[in-house]
Amino acid sequence: MFTEELKLIKEAEERADQMRRKAKISAKELVEESNITANKLVEDAFAIEQEQCQALIKDGQEIAEKQYRQAMDDAQALCEELEEKAKKMQTSAINFIAERIVNSSVNR
Repeated sequence: MFTEELKLIKEAEERADQMRRKAKISAKELVEESNITANKLVEDAFAIEQEQCQALIKDGQEIAEKQYRQAMDDAQALCEELEEKAKKMQTSAINFIAERIVNSSVNR
C-alpha cells in the first residue's frame, strides 16, 4: 500500500510539474500576445496622430495662404489708391515746381 501511495504522490507531483510548465508557456504566450497587441495599438495611435497633425498643418497652410492673399490684395489696393492720389496731385506739383523755377530765374 505504501508503494501505491508513493506512486500516487509521484504522479501528482509530475502532473503539478506539467501544469507549472504549461502555465509558464501559457503565461509567456500571453505576454507575447499582449506585447504584440500593445505595439499594434501604439502604431495605430501614432498613425492617427500623424494624420491629425498633417490635417492641422494643411489647415494652417490654407489659412496662411488666404491671409497672405488678403494682405497682398490690401497692399495692391493701397498702392493703387496712392497712385491715384499722386496722379491727382501731379499737375499741381508740376505747376508749383515750374513756378518756383520761373520765380528763381526772374529774381536773378
